[in-house]
Amino acid sequence: MKPSRSLGETESRFLAELASRDKTIFTTEDARRVSGKSVAAVDLLISRLTKKKWLIRLNRGTHLIVPLSAGQSAEYSENWYVVAKYLIEPAAYYLSHFSALEIHAMTTQPVLTVCISTPIRRISKKIAGATYRFVTTGADDLWGTEEIWATPGERVRVSDIERTIIDCLDRPDLSGGIVEVATGLWAIRDRIDYARLVEYARRLGRKSVAKRLGFLLEMFELCTPETLAGLEALITSSYTLLDPTLPATGRYVSTWKVRVNIDPDEIRSATTT
Repeated sequence: MKPSRSLGETESRFLAELASRDKTIFTTEDARRVSGKSVAAVDLLISRLTKKKWLIRLNRGTHLIVPLSAGQSAEYSENWYVVAKYLIEPAAYYLSHFSALEIHAMTTQPVLTVCISTPIRRISKKIAGATYRFVTTGADDLWGTEEIWATPGERVRVSDIERTIIDCLDRPDLSGGIVEVATGLWAIRDRIDYARLVEYARRLGRKSVAKRLGFLLEMFELCTPETLAGLEALITSSYTLLDPTLPATGRYVSTWKVRVNIDPDEIRSATTT
């Protein structure tokens, strides 16, 4: 039997007071200030509301309010990227890969997994319909990011356009595959700083990224010969799969040391649909 979502007078007043202060996500300390109750009383109140599915625990001492509009199933989430922020802070982080593609309008595909790059090792977590995947990165790799407004009242940190492209080429498996990455690159081609893109490829230090990027930029006839030369200087003699999520088949392109295991016409076709 599902737990009843009916509210008692104290519970109703508590949620209404939080809502009046725009506290969709709140901490235990917020709850104590709002209610004026003792530590034990607040902890009990939060526990009851969580069992009734009026609250979702995001982290130790941080909860999300599930609104009435969610109905009996309580299948609701606040802006997923705001939830991600509260899941990981105070640790350093940035939203990355498929999530960053969506934020920068580089994909039209539904994104049900939120990617959070952070030096902190965490296991994936599912909250109200979304999966939060933590991608472990080095503490020195938190560059190429910016803050954006996810809601009128909340800012989140996300990889900038150039870092998003670099990250997605490094991990196409977290970005919908090479076709999705290429489609996103083409969609925002006029907003890319190509000199920065090459610098980011150099800074990340993944030879496979420079190879995939050079191949795509040349195929799309984007950027200048100088930019392509900058990428050529970064590659090695070994071959890299264009899309590591697909079988190791296809022709070898010596210029970029890429094995093209997906038809380039399929990539081009995706950019026009």
